[in-house]
Amino acid sequence: MSDNHRHCFILKGSPSEVLSDFLRLCENFSTPLITAHDVSQYDELLVPSLKTKQFKTCSFKQTRQELGSSYDAVLVDLTQGVSASALAIVSGTVRGNGLFAIVLPNEDWLKMADQELSRYLPWPYEPEQVTSHFKHYLLDKLQDATSPFKLLLSGKNKKHSVNPLPTLKPIEPNAQLTQEQAEAQSCLFAEQAKSYVLIAPRGRGKSTLLGDSLAKLLKAGKRVAITAPNQEAIVSLKARFEQVIDQDKITLPFFAPDVLVSDSTHWDFLFIDEASMIPLPLLMALNEKAEHCLFSTTDYGYEGAGKGFGIRFCHYLESQKTTKALTLQQLTLSQPIRWGGNDPLENWINDCFFLATPEPSSEISNSVDKDIIKQTEFKQLAGADWLENANLLADTFQLLVSAHYQTSPDNLRWVLDDPSVSTYISTLGNKTQSVTVITEEGNLPNALCQEVMQGKRRPRGHLVPQSLLAHEGIENAGQYCYWRISRIATEQSQQNKGLASQLLTHIEKEANDHCDFLCTSFAATPDVVSFWLKNGYLPIRLGTSKDQASGSYSLMMVKPMTEHATKLAVAWQARFIEQFLLNLLLQYADLSTDLVMLILGQKHYQQNELPALAQLSQKDLQDIALFVEHHRQLDSIRSVFLKATLSLALTSKLTSHDPTHRLLIEAALGRNTDQTRQKAQLSGKKAMHQTFKRLLAQTLK
Repeated sequence: MSDNHRHCFILKGSPSEVLSDFLRLCENFSTPLITAHDVSQYDELLVPSLKTKQFKTCSFKQTRQELGSSYDAVLVDLTQGVSASALAIVSGTVRGNGLFAIVLPNEDWLKMADQELSRYLPWPYEPEQVTSHFKHYLLDKLQDATSPFKLLLSGKNKKHSVNPLPTLKPIEPNAQLTQEQAEAQSCLFAEQAKSYVLIAPRGRGKSTLLGDSLAKLLKAGKRVAITAPNQEAIVSLKARFEQVIDQDKITLPFFAPDVLVSDSTHWDFLFIDEASMIPLPLLMALNEKAEHCLFSTTDYGYEGAGKGFGIRFCHYLESQKTTKALTLQQLTLSQPIRWGGNDPLENWINDCFFLATPEPSSEISNSVDKDIIKQTEFKQLAGADWLENANLLADTFQLLVSAHYQTSPDNLRWVLDDPSVSTYISTLGNKTQSVTVITEEGNLPNALCQEVMQGKRRPRGHLVPQSLLAHEGIENAGQYCYWRISRIATEQSQQNKGLASQLLTHIEKEANDHCDFLCTSFAATPDVVSFWLKNGYLPIRLGTSKDQASGSYSLMMVKPMTEHATKLAVAWQARFIEQFLLNLLLQYADLSTDLVMLILGQKHYQQNELPALAQLSQKDLQDIALFVEHHRQLDSIRSVFLKATLSLALTSKLTSHDPTHRLLIEAALGRNTDQTRQKAQLSGKKAMHQTFKRLLAQTLK
């Protein structure tokens, strides 16, 4: 193929027959890769007498370690089971004119048990009870007219002799940078920005650009370092670095991310490769370690992060303070280098897993008025429904990709195959505007609930009831039915116009006769918490450790659907607030003040209902009066000061919009108040204490 496109085959037969044909096809290639649910059957076929290993194997679980690698040929065996993410990852490692082969069985694949399916199913479902709609979907895509795959039968069904594919051109060592790469490099070397973000699809030469730039900066006397989630991810980057540096004694300055953060060195340039696989808080810390940081990541598709990473993290980088001309400069590479342009395999993978970025929709006007909201139609789809609605599936999935930090091809399989999942969408003129993915949880047997409470069992799925049992010790939490809103997203140009709330209202009507609670669990940030509070959801649990990817604590909220559920939800919320008041001092020292105020300010307690920790005795009021009206020292009433502040927050007398209110909360919790004091335009300690006196006077009325 002169156009440098990859060769694609479907091979059918026994493992030994398939392997024989595959090795014949890539006779002229260097070590190929074979991946499957279980690779032991291929490992057994390795010929021990041959001195060189004929092929390398890795299970689907290990394919993430192949990000950044390059192969002449890859064989993906889907006989025992399908991993959507593994398929997408390894397809991006195959060189132009190389070979990408998929193995399917001779018998009816759709009727065979899928060993990967259990990862997507909640208790009590087992793979043999469930029809995989995703396998139907994938098989249709493989057999579609646009599919680049040719069928090659092995064994006695063989119709043609198998000829080896032609030898690949050797990779030119130290090849010149393309025009795109050179332009990106000159932007970097101009040192105009504090931070750079390089987001590009696979195969565009990011590794070459990074390795080349590192070597040249080092030669120019700059202090440079590179980090990545693991060293396997930067094999080709390292190769380019070594070619350009061309000096034995200089090795690639690679450091693990946590080592860089804890070290006091300040670098001129720090490169962070496969950045979307590193947790956000760690990325933010790395950004402080150098004059210039370059964050490089793959467009959505493999790690399951790119778009959400790009949107959220870039917002953070744009808001940073810097003395440089620019806070952030975005670099892009669009031309494929590893294979030819318009490559049929890349197009097929992008189409199959909705990895290409859709053009912004022009069908929906930018202003959503009340008349348009009235024209909105609602649909509910689950499992097989999606096979009849391919256009809606594309719309819906691309919406989830652009809105969420972590959406991967595996999520497509989950939406199609998990029987507890249903998706609600609102559409306007056949275009998806908002989407929610709901999982049905709960109705757990008593014996199982007991074991979950005792920490003996962790059945798959059922996030909310399990958490209430295991972490909150709420004995009856497992017996109710929950509809958990697992994902919610609105088309970007239509956000903040009430469309998501409108969809939630529709779901409530549907849920009324079917469940006890609507619920949600998410990485808590003030804007998202405000959205759920506005829609009538009550907080009942805050996680005790931060989410790896988002760097936020997760908050669980419920909205009761029955009278009995309402009584339970109110009791659960009251218990949560009571414990939260103590935990603020014990484990949430880093929880944002905005979040603290939102959580405390939404229950609207009456003075006589306050939790014990916020109740003020006659003696407490006397102490406050001596501080407010006379010269009692603040330090001598610290505990009373805290109780009084909590009491004001719980009776809705404080708002996060007022910096003096935020200052009061921060001082009461023993936090650093300097920044907030300056925002409140208070010159020093005396002015601050006068403000506290004015605010605390409310407790004496």
